[in-house]
This record gives sequence, C-alpha cells and structure tokens, in this order.
Amino acid sequence: MDVTVGCPECAQPVADDEPYCAACGGDVRPRRGGTADGVAAATGPRAAPCPRCGEPVPGEYCAHCGLRRDDGTDRVETDLGAIGGVSDRGLVHARNEDAMALGLRLPAGAAAVLCDGVSTVRTPELAARAAVEAALDVLLAEADGPPGDGSNAATRRAAVTGERLVREAVGTAAAAVAALGETGDRDAPSCTLVCARVDYPAGVDGAPLITVGWVGDSRAYWLADPGGAEPSQLLTTDHSWATVMIESGRLDRATALADRRAHAITRWLGQGGEAEPEVLSWRPEGPGVLLLCSDGLWNYLPGAAELAAALPPPELGVSPVLIARHLTELALDAGGRDNITVVVIPVPAAGDRRDERPSPASRR
Repeated sequence: MDVTVGCPECAQPVADDEPYCAACGGDVRPRRGGTADGVAAATGPRAAPCPRCGEPVPGEYCAHCGLRRDDGTDRVETDLGAIGGVSDRGLVHARNEDAMALGLRLPAGAAAVLCDGVSTVRTPELAARAAVEAALDVLLAEADGPPGDGSNAATRRAAVTGERLVREAVGTAAAAVAALGETGDRDAPSCTLVCARVDYPAGVDGAPLITVGWVGDSRAYWLADPGGAEPSQLLTTDHSWATVMIESGRLDRATALADRRAHAITRWLGQGGEAEPEVLSWRPEGPGVLLLCSDGLWNYLPGAAELAAALPPPELGVSPVLIARHLTELALDAGGRDNITVVVIPVPAAGDRRDERPSPASRR
C-alpha cells in the first residue's frame, strides 16, 4: 500500500524529499511541538501580573506575595493531528519537572520524546526540557540511503536507521543535560528519558516499524485495539532498584515493589548517571496505540491491560490529544501526586492507514 500522506492544505500527495506541496505550495516540512512552546508563550517581553495580587512577576516568584508564577509548563497540550500529548504539573508538585517534544515527519513517520526530571537534584525541569528538544532534532532525521528493493529491504533499512537514530538521540540528549552542570556536581540537573520513532517504510503494506529507547523509568506501552492480534503490553523495563532486586532473584515482586527504594532509578541522564539506552524495534501485528508516559500516570495505572481498558473505544475516533487529556485527568482524579505526561501515537492496521493531515491549529 502507498503510505504517502497528503498535503495538510490540499490533500494532494507529497514527495518525502520536498519541503512544499507541488500542487498548492503548502508547507510540508516536519512539524513539532511540546514543552518548549509553553515556555515560549510565558516568556514574553512583559512580565505577567500575579494572579493573586496583580503585581508584575518578572521572576519565578512574586516579590509582593510570594506566589510562584506559571512558567508556561504547568499545563502543556500539543496537538499535531496524528500525534498528541499532555503534560501537567499535577496537584502536589510546585512545578512541572516533566517535558515532552513531539514531531511529524511528513509524509511517513512520527517521533516523540518524554523526560521526567529527577526531583532530588537542582532545577531538574531544565534537564528534561533540554533533553527532549535535543533528542527530537535527531529523531526527526530522514531515513538512510535509497528505498531498497521490496518491503523486506525497506523494513530492514528502517530498523537499522531507527535504532541508530534512537541511540544517537539519547546520546545527544545526555550531552545537552551534561552541559547544564559542572563535572562532579552530583546536584546538577538530571532526568529520565523515553523516546519513540515510528516509520512507514516505502513499499511496505502500511504496518509501521516502531523503535523505542529508554533510560530510567519513564515508560512506553503498546495498547492494542480490542480483539487485536497481539495483547497490550509494557514495552520498556524500568531501570530501577525494584527491577534489579526482582531480576536478580533477591526479592519477590511484591516485596520489592513495596520497599521504599522501589522507584529509585539506576540509570539517568546527567552527572553520575548511565546514559546507555535500551532499544527495541518491532512491527505490530494489528492496530493500537503507542503510549509514552511518566510515572505520574503509570503509578496509578501500571498495567497495559488497565491502560488499554481506559482508552475510548476506537470506533469513536477520539483524537490523540483528547486521549492524552483523558488519561491525564484520570491521574489527576486519582490524586495527581506527581507530574503527569502522556503522549499518544495511534497506529493503524496494515493496509488501513489513511492520510494523516495535521489539524490547521497545529501549524506553527
């Protein structure tokens, strides 16, 4: 099946190496959005008034009453049409230390990065923001080499490219985080990371090649449509104390997860951390949703089956950003004790992919 998508303006097919539509001149370059948009919206030339006392707030806190100013990241929603995400401060934390960056590679792919700042260090939100932006730039790169002969060659090429770019993206993100602190400073900004790249190789029947990479305990799930050919499943394995105890056989699962050290991470981006990602690639056998999330969601809904059951039925045609909003609200209703970030990438069945055109509101 031809997986070329249409121009977002006129729906005419566009070549994957052209920045503009030949029919109408519409811009078909990669689109992106995420936490950086929220920060930019809140940092204009004039200080916003304090919502409590009305005085200007040029810094993080109001000098008059002490209220912390929203820096634009307390609630961020990104809608790129075929992919969407929500990042929320939650109900307890003073600031949102999560960050996300999403992008579409017209005509045949998507990418997303999600980072969770390590709250025990200084300014972890800066680490998360730097990491997602640096990683997304790499993940939105074009595939290597010519299309190849046949679907098998295209899929192999996409798999090699996907894994290489994911590893390169994590390395680039790690370097961006490292630049925020001095060598040996154990209080320097740090964060976890999970990212994904979705490719629709040329000449393939529509089934995508999904590549996921992660460092830490931010997660990726495959949530299959009801009656799907394969079950919903957690794709990542937490780099955490509990995982080490369980996999080594030193503690059973229930005991390890009940320990106060259960969520202590063993890999992270930043000073003293191991930034080597785990990476996996595969082609799903049926339709579903690729979900990236921070522990602000999975602490409440840790099981893949639970998350899949919480999704609106596919036949309702709910947009990705609305699904992300729905899952975020579930976490808030459950207590919202941590920052919550959710990214949703719907994946159609092989041969069923329709033109994916970003909504006009997503154009930046």
